[in-house]
Amino acid sequence: MRYFLLIGAVIAIMATWTGAWFYVAGQVRTAVEAYIKEDIPGWNINYRTLQIDGFPFRIKIDVQMPRLVLSGERGTVRWETNQISAMRQFWQPRHVLVDLTGQHRITINRAGQTHHFLHDNDLAISSIEIDEEGRLRHLSLDITSPELKFDSKATAHGKRLQIRAGWNPDSVRNVDLALRGDQITIGETILSGSLNALWREIRLLDLNTTVTGLPDDMATAMLVSQWRDGGGTVEVRQLRLQWGEVGITAKGSLALDERMRLIGALTAQIKGHDKLIDLAV
Repeated sequence: MRYFLLIGAVIAIMATWTGAWFYVAGQVRTAVEAYIKEDIPGWNINYRTLQIDGFPFRIKIDVQMPRLVLSGERGTVRWETNQISAMRQFWQPRHVLVDLTGQHRITINRAGQTHHFLHDNDLAISSIEIDEEGRLRHLSLDITSPELKFDSKATAHGKRLQIRAGWNPDSVRNVDLALRGDQITIGETILSGSLNALWREIRLLDLNTTVTGLPDDMATAMLVSQWRDGGGTVEVRQLRLQWGEVGITAKGSLALDERMRLIGALTAQIKGHDKLIDLAV
């Protein structure tokens, strides 16, 4: 008798869990489709197919052929890729992993001119964490073998690129930003072809900063002039750069003046500064 009761209990738990998973999956699909269909001025988002799977312990969203078009008075920006996916574990509802692996195509139309950016990679994973109130707290992007082309010309490629952002829980106007690039090679479209090949490789770029004075409304955070007028600064806690025969370690504070020129003060230690002077002249 106890054996049959145990079997019944297991079946009931499995049925309840299955029902809960399909309910949550349905809610997620509804929320995603509602967001995509939302009428946001200047935004147009579409896709070919959207699939929800991951049963029984995950919710995974696979989107085929997503495309985003941003339109404004100065022109349009279009981004598209073949597939992206997002995954959330049931026991970590505020943590989402986004798989951005593959080719990303960006087209910019401005002032009658069209330019194409092509980014490719072997692996690209983004991690997103929000707090109890749904506010973004941590964001990271880890790219293996990134490659960038501009108008079909090789611009840069590298071994690995990592970007991290963390919002201060005591002040949403301050964000910790970190960037690290390993073995980045720069193409002739950026640096003159007459340069020694040694100067085309950045063996290490490691930057840790705190951006202060961001607008309370993050929708306007990309307006650099508003950030500048609000007293925004970039506090460089550490910069390490190994470029060619030069090694630089620096820290300090940077801002923008009324003409959008970079101002501030940095303290730096430079190894191989004579090589840098030779490059400049």
